[in-house]
Amino acid sequence: MLKVTTSWDDGDAFDEKLATLLDQYEIRGTFYIAKAYRVARLTDAVIQQLSQRHEIGAHTLSHPNLPICSREEKRREILGSKQWLEQLLGKQIPLFCYPAGYQDAETEEIVRSVGFHGARTTIQGFISNAQNPFQMPTTVQVYPMPYRKMGAQSYYWRHLLDPFHERSSAFRAMGVSWWAFRSWEALAKATFEVALQRGQVFHLWGHSWEIEKYGMWEELERVLAYIAHRADCHYVTNGELL
Repeated sequence: MLKVTTSWDDGDAFDEKLATLLDQYEIRGTFYIAKAYRVARLTDAVIQQLSQRHEIGAHTLSHPNLPICSREEKRREILGSKQWLEQLLGKQIPLFCYPAGYQDAETEEIVRSVGFHGARTTIQGFISNAQNPFQMPTTVQVYPMPYRKMGAQSYYWRHLLDPFHERSSAFRAMGVSWWAFRSWEALAKATFEVALQRGQVFHLWGHSWEIEKYGMWEELERVLAYIAHRADCHYVTNGELL
């Protein structure tokens, strides 16, 4: 039985639209929310509503690059985000996500010490269970493929093929065909099929503000429809996965 989970970072206001889309396809989501990062962020009231349908995780107070912070700054950001969300929601927040995936041994140690049960990274290309709950990998990010975009209809010509060069090796190692890299939708569906055949986990993740920026809502909905309501899948939050 393949476990399907999704997670979404930063706490942007577009998370509300994303959660509604997940609800439509009965797919579980874990939303990692930073208190003060996105200009258009989720309001406290919306976070409370969201927590009734999906899982909420901590993502620091201000989304810093944690490895370059002092130990005191790291602890303030990590523990502060946990305390803020627990006070807001009236329940334990067991999971943390490293901002932009940046981490080091000290950061992981602090995440453990303040009472989190696990932490998600931004490492992609994994369809197996996490060996270390504080180094939870992912499978595929909602991000343009194979071309680097600046907006829904514009491209970053100087770095046009960066998404392909940066990500293809991990997916090829999984057995995903070259043809799947023609679009993000094709890559996500092909990766899901590989996970169905020989994996334990399919972990889709991203940022709702990037989905909006790059005009990927329709692609995402088609992928959600493709992976939803499968008899051979169990749909879980990140916490339930651990």
